[in-house]
Amino acid sequence: MAVATLTKAQSAGITLGVVLLIVGFLLIGAWLALAPLYAGFLLLWYFGSVDVLDAKALPALAIGAVAGTLTAWLLQAGVARAGAIGAVPALTVIVAAIFCQLLGRLPIAINRAYMLYVTVMAAPLLQRQERFDHVLLTIAVATLYFGGAVMLGRHLMARRRLVTA
Repeated sequence: MAVATLTKAQSAGITLGVVLLIVGFLLIGAWLALAPLYAGFLLLWYFGSVDVLDAKALPALAIGAVAGTLTAWLLQAGVARAGAIGAVPALTVIVAAIFCQLLGRLPIAINRAYMLYVTVMAAPLLQRQERFDHVLLTIAVATLYFGGAVMLGRHLMARRRLVTA
């Protein structure tokens, strides 16, 4: 996919907007005592890079992120309760998810975001120290915040175009 060339002024303006958006999320995260914030920034990266800020893609992104996180939690809980054999239920879900994704089934939940979140959240280092209820809350807040910011920005830009036209 070709990337549009921006002027330095446009690039600076967009960079400033992204920085302000991130600072806003950090402030909301501090205010709500959200942790881990990386789960929200992962959502922002995916929304901006993969979905190219398409608001219509946001529900599948959020649901896929939650489903992937819950599958990673299932892995953690199973191993904590039963050792290596406890991973079998989660691995069965992951195999079924791969099969469904290949067939294009359940795309609202089984999608690229699901695969990203199940991969990241299943990392052993994260598994040892995360509270998955906190991860899910961060995903929900990030979806509302970043999605809302994009929709508000689009609304303001549309109004601006109407005023200048």
